[in-house]
Amino acid sequence: MSRLVHGRFGTNTAVLLALIAAWSISHADDASVAGAYSLVEVNGEALPAKLWVERPGGERCEQIILKGALLLDSEGRSAAFLTEKVSCPSAADQEIAGEAHSVIFPGTYTVSGTEISIEDDFGTDRAVVDGETLVYETGGEGRPLDKFVFRKE
Repeated sequence: MSRLVHGRFGTNTAVLLALIAAWSISHADDASVAGAYSLVEVNGEALPAKLWVERPGGERCEQIILKGALLLDSEGRSAAFLTEKVSCPSAADQEIAGEAHSVIFPGTYTVSGTEISIEDDFGTDRAVVDGETLVYETGGEGRPLDKFVFRKE
């Protein structure tokens, strides 16, 4: 009986320790992506970077990304910040100079290896982290695919 108790106790303890170690390693991987990232380029273009966006009425507007940041906390929350300037042609085909403004996209994220899934009010996007660089892709489903490159601070 004593051997049976020690044997089961030893096996259960070993399994418990293995589970704790695996959980710690997976959370260590998740925690390694947490931090502040600065936007350095959009679609291969250094900032300020120009994009084209389409307004709900079909009007094409020039969007200039001036700066940006991505925050990932250790609890699975995310926030993307962009400072942009949008200019749309007027009815007289004149450019209307837009003023710079900032937008915030709060959300959540999950990590699987080097891949990050970021969900916000606009849907789910994918990112890949490689050391200090994070490449975030957004778009698709009828929208152009844009690639944002961030560097960890």
